[in-house]
Amino acid sequence: MISVENFYWVLYENLLKPAGIDCWYYFPFGTTQNLSNVGVFSEWHPLYEHHALFHFDQEPILSTSLGKPYDEPLPCSHRTKILKLLANSEHSLIKKQICRERTMADWYYFYHGFAAHDWFRDARYLKDHQAPKKVFCSFNHLTDRMRSYRMALTARLAEKRLLDYADMSFHATRKTCQEEICSGISRLSDSSKQVIQTQLVDSDRTLPIILDHAKIDGSFSARFGREEYQIWQNSFWHVVNETVFYDSKLHLTEKIFKPIVSCRPFILVAAPGNLKYLTSYGFKTFDRWIDESYDDIHDPDLRLEAVVKNLEYLCNLSFAQLTDMLYDMTDVLVYNKNHFFNQFQHLIVDELVDNFDGCVKVWNNGFLNPDRLVRHGYNTEGIKNLLKLSA
Repeated sequence: MISVENFYWVLYENLLKPAGIDCWYYFPFGTTQNLSNVGVFSEWHPLYEHHALFHFDQEPILSTSLGKPYDEPLPCSHRTKILKLLANSEHSLIKKQICRERTMADWYYFYHGFAAHDWFRDARYLKDHQAPKKVFCSFNHLTDRMRSYRMALTARLAEKRLLDYADMSFHATRKTCQEEICSGISRLSDSSKQVIQTQLVDSDRTLPIILDHAKIDGSFSARFGREEYQIWQNSFWHVVNETVFYDSKLHLTEKIFKPIVSCRPFILVAAPGNLKYLTSYGFKTFDRWIDESYDDIHDPDLRLEAVVKNLEYLCNLSFAQLTDMLYDMTDVLVYNKNHFFNQFQHLIVDELVDNFDGCVKVWNNGFLNPDRLVRHGYNTEGIKNLLKLSA
């Protein structure tokens, strides 16, 4: 599979360049901004009079306000039709609105699936041999406004006295919790603010809660080694706290693949519908053992309550019962891990190439001879086979 470091370069050489896309804009990984401050990634050609690709595939799209150079129409003197591609990794109404208003072609693909394959590639050689010591794990690094639900979840777990059953990281402090509660633009409900105030701000609980590293940089999710694998296997269940929770969009990151590569079941804390979104890629979930109807709940507080209710049920089981449960789901766990390293790779490669090809064909209607694309090395089946070489 393509490495993260060379992901865009490989796409340029095999897809963009043969199709005549000669201007390229890239939005850096881990940014908290939106499309308004995008930087030029390539220097082969200026934006003027050239087809352009705008990458926004690593973070969720937060606003339709794109800023320059997007606010102004692309100038054109001799081309009758310019292709503008928006590379992205989500399904959402805001993305559709951007593509419609800015006349951008929607190039969707599962970026974080490619990233997880690169970062966690060595997990395929490791075995599930560690006996869990905790009922569940919950990792909470960032707790900014978009992810403030993690404060509410941690506070509700504390309220139910479930933290002792968990491997927990929570990097917010009393000060940051108080600031979020008092913020005029907080997405937390009044009831969530109250439980955070009581359980995290006013309590004598030690904050932040450090599981492994006190200082975490933006590339921490890419780290995978013996320490990370042991932590992932130390719990019976993973509570996967995704980036998107409040917004109505389908968007998953590498977080969901941590329990999958370590052969552990998971509860997905995300926007509604994302559990079904994951299964659309062929993965299996755990409705035989827990109530997964939380994925259908649109109210954020009620969805968190449903997650906590599942965790209460699991924490009331004995370790013998949890061990039997884990053994009972072995076939599903092994299937998910094998699927990640095999068929899933094929699915996301085919999807990436087919969706790009679809954008090119729509744009290419009567404008560019398809034979020209072939002469310049544009061959979709060849590209697919190339990208699947490591499968």
